[in-house]
Amino acid sequence: MKELLAAASVCALLAAAPAWAQNTATGSQTLNQQDKTFIQEAGAGSLAEVELGQLAERKAATPAVKEFGRWMATDHTLANNWLTAILKEEHENSQPALTAEQKQAKQKLEGLSGDQFDQQYVEHMVQDHEKTVLLFQKEAKEGHNPAIKSFAENLTPVLEQHLTEAKELAGNSGMAAREGANTNQRSGSSSPQR
Repeated sequence: MKELLAAASVCALLAAAPAWAQNTATGSQTLNQQDKTFIQEAGAGSLAEVELGQLAERKAATPAVKEFGRWMATDHTLANNWLTAILKEEHENSQPALTAEQKQAKQKLEGLSGDQFDQQYVEHMVQDHEKTVLLFQKEAKEGHNPAIKSFAENLTPVLEQHLTEAKELAGNSGMAAREGANTNQRSGSSSPQR
């Protein structure tokens, strides 16, 4: 099921790119302050998701969290590439970078391992995606530049899907995840229980 969701979100990202190209075919428009702020926040958030997703692939104790991390790294790499293409098309030299808060969160997670890492990573993903969904919804409604608005509109459903999955993982983390793993071992099943 997870593989299907991940594939669906990748397909949604790839399918949205031609729509963006059509929307920007009429020429670029200047970016207002809201668009520039969105670019910085969305870009930094996406960079953080890639780095934290890669960290989860390496450090997570449970297969579900490792898989979620891989999914985040893949989707947010595609989003970063799309945003970079928009910035190039708009002749915008802005290059999003991780914030001090994002660097601190990564450093904290790097110091954790096992179930503690999984729990903190998933909690961070829920909190981060709640903020990110609101950010993208606002830009989709109120943004000035058509290419940036299209980017936000097309990614909002993907981010909502990420949030739903993160919340589901959070519900299954901690003792629930360990109990599920123990149940799998007792029943002889090798597939993760969800």
